Amino acid sequence: MAASVSRPLFGVQVAARSRLSRYARCVASGVPRVVQRSRFTRRENETSVVSNRYAGTNCRMKLQTRVLSSPRASQLSPRFQPRGTKVTAHASFSSDIPGIHGDANVEPPTDTGKSARVAFYITTWYFLNAIFAIINKRTLQIFPHPWLLSWVQIAVGAGFMLCMWRLRLINPPDVEWNWKTFALLAPTSVLHLIAHCTACASYAFGTVSFMQVVKAAEPAVAVVLLSLFFKRKYTKFVWLSMLPIVGGVAVGSLTEVHFSGVSFACAMASNVASALRSVTSKDLQIETGLAGVNLYGAMSVVGAAILLPISFAMEGGKIGSAYVTAKTEMAANGVTLRTGFETPFLAYLIVGGLLFHLYNQTSYQALAELNPLDISVANAVKRVVIILASVAVFRNPITAIGGVSAAVAIFGTFLYSIAAAKQTSEEKKVIDLNSIAS
Repeated sequence: MAASVSRPLFGVQVAARSRLSRYARCVASGVPRVVQRSRFTRRENETSVVSNRYAGTNCRMKLQTRVLSSPRASQLSPRFQPRGTKVTAHASFSSDIPGIHGDANVEPPTDTGKSARVAFYITTWYFLNAIFAIINKRTLQIFPHPWLLSWVQIAVGAGFMLCMWRLRLINPPDVEWNWKTFALLAPTSVLHLIAHCTACASYAFGTVSFMQVVKAAEPAVAVVLLSLFFKRKYTKFVWLSMLPIVGGVAVGSLTEVHFSGVSFACAMASNVASALRSVTSKDLQIETGLAGVNLYGAMSVVGAAILLPISFAMEGGKIGSAYVTAKTEMAANGVTLRTGFETPFLAYLIVGGLLFHLYNQTSYQALAELNPLDISVANAVKRVVIILASVAVFRNPITAIGGVSAAVAIFGTFLYSIAAAKQTSEEKKVIDLNSIAS
């Protein structure tokens, strides 16, 4: 006489049928009672199991599984499941935790070359970012038109991504390119444009080192904006980390030898736009399914289309004279990509655009491989590298107080990242416990 036993398995309802009831009891007793109920939307899926081994006993049976569409069902390690039992979660769910996949029966692949890959990404990221900062400042010295320069740099990145997608060197996004997708990408792309255009303007009116010190205040700007307008709650440790950031930026600005109010205002506007872009990009990932390099590439494509008429309206009438002047200034000041070789101005612009895109792309690739603490260290060290590189190239004088205040501000961003990561981890634990209890 057939026996039937039904027990929940981490959000998966398993119905076991066998001719002998002891086999059914055998399977049932091996199912841990962790989740009694799932509050997520149920979807049904059927799978067959060829064999099941429990306590040295081989038993062949057919299991009909009802998969509950719960993210927790896809985040379980295979060691918590009876050996030989294959459980399939709904394909629409995937884990955000590195190394955990949607199929609970698939072991995450080991990557022995991860350390070398991360080191390569970080080194390339720092190198490209520092070179871009130097080239961008030199370009603005001979071509002081941040609107046009920003469009060229974003357009070059957009063209680069379109070529990579076309050649399949980067997997193209699985989205339908239409006006609806354009409308979804437009708000975040506009914020991306504002952040970049104002950063270019800050480079034009101030020194690279001063701009980087002010940009270190971005976490403080983000915390204030999210608290006031998005009702985000932060722990006291996050708020305490704001003190060295705000203090360091304030003292560094007051002691800057070549202080520029316009440069400071543009850098702060870039901070505001960057903070809002981070907020909207999270919703954008959910709505479009884009993430990482593909999300940045899509924003570049949409941003280039939006910025083109704006940049021409702002500075389009100066293109002819500005181009001629820039070529003359390049020859007079010895601005070139390589000493001893004359570089055409157009080629100089394209190289700057490629550097801008590639340093952002490598930063995405590097940060995707790191944990929150490593990301904090990487971002803090990046600003130090750029400041030191700019001082070495442009010989900008920095006072002792200015150097110390810059170090304090950058260290404050490091403390903020640690405090924010700790708060996020604690919030996830609370969510996990609530979902288990429900």
